[in-house]
Amino acid sequence: MHARITLFALGVVSLAVVSLYPTLQFPSSAQVSTFIGPRVWPLTLLIILFTLGIVLIAITWRDRKQVLITEPQATPDTPVETEIPSARFSLNRTRHWWFIATAIAYTLLMQSVGFLIASLIFTFIGTLMLGARSWMTIAITLVIAAVLMQGVFVSLLGIPMP
Repeated sequence: MHARITLFALGVVSLAVVSLYPTLQFPSSAQVSTFIGPRVWPLTLLIILFTLGIVLIAITWRDRKQVLITEPQATPDTPVETEIPSARFSLNRTRHWWFIATAIAYTLLMQSVGFLIASLIFTFIGTLMLGARSWMTIAITLVIAAVLMQGVFVSLLGIPMP
């Protein structure tokens, strides 16, 4: 289990590092007429992504070392209980990969339908993947997301929606 989490965390850190160069190609606030440039938001997300990936690696390694220290050593006389992993497909077991695929699809969809529509679709799918089943909860989440996106980017920051 620790190997899978470590591999996922290394993938997250790698994604952040690889995405840094294209993000730095966006214009800064000095190059555009807005208070905060287009580079700030993706750069902030990359820094957060990188930091959380490193934290996940550190926590996983720490937990692995604690398990190795506290786990009793098996002797030939002591039977070792092993858990047989379930081979069934489960959304819970693969949810992180679905979120990554959804984020990639969101990025591609944004170019064709625009930021607001793509963001609302992403919010809808993300809300479903997080377990919301009530249509009222989903509708409220979408309305709040639309108001926040419109309010923050257009009204507060003065950045027109693409």
